[in-house]
Amino acid sequence: MSYGQEIAKRREKWSAETTDLSSRMGEHLEAEVDRSLKLGRSIARARTEAKLTQPELAARAGVQQADISRIERGLGNPTRETLIRLASSLGMELTLAPISGPAETVSR
Repeated sequence: MSYGQEIAKRREKWSAETTDLSSRMGEHLEAEVDRSLKLGRSIARARTEAKLTQPELAARAGVQQADISRIERGLGNPTRETLIRLASSLGMELTLAPISGPAETVSR
């Protein structure tokens, strides 16, 4: 039996509540991944427009090049301080902007 078949078999036993929770969690995770990718693409675009390599930006910002790579690929979890350093090194500032679609409540 394949992994996918095994998962489908187990999901058939889930209650409606569990199925709904799984769906909502999947949607939340997908939205988080989308935000991380969007942030990474924005930083990469700003860096290339500034004609900087990742190592050059790393030196200016005092951030490891590997961290910049992860952030640009949407895999990093940068701190506020790291984002401020990157933005400042790119001649930008960190700002908040309205999102499209309904506002999302974030709970931790």
